[in-house]
Amino acid sequence: MNLDIYKNRLKIEIRYADLDTYGHVNNKAFVSFLEDARIYYMKEVMNFVPKNLDFEAVVGRIDITYLSPLFLYDDVWVYTRCNKIGTKSYDLESLIIKKKDGKEIIAAKSVVYMVSYDLKNGTTKPNNEKMINKLKKFEGL
Repeated sequence: MNLDIYKNRLKIEIRYADLDTYGHVNNKAFVSFLEDARIYYMKEVMNFVPKNLDFEAVVGRIDITYLSPLFLYDDVWVYTRCNKIGTKSYDLESLIIKKKDGKEIIAAKSVVYMVSYDLKNGTTKPNNEKMINKLKKFEGL
């Protein structure tokens, strides 16, 4: 897999609270890592800072495939990119990567399906054109 297509990368610090009774990172922590990466992506790639916590989108669905366990002292990164843009939605594809012995090991693959949302009216809405243009420019779409 070509990891160079993921231009946005966030370093993750694993906390003791992220572990389960087997000593590896619990699945709920993976969802938290994806949330952190999504916020980082929105801020860094699209210069988006929400007003009153309104991100102009909600999560419609999260698909995660777990491939390799993570442990407390692993060197973990989340690589994120936009891989699809619709009229009222866009998809953020992420890889949760463990770096070990000079190798990048994929611990999980994910797609977060974002739906543009009007918080005030409680309805879906067309994608924010300015935001989508910044996203397309960054991703080369």
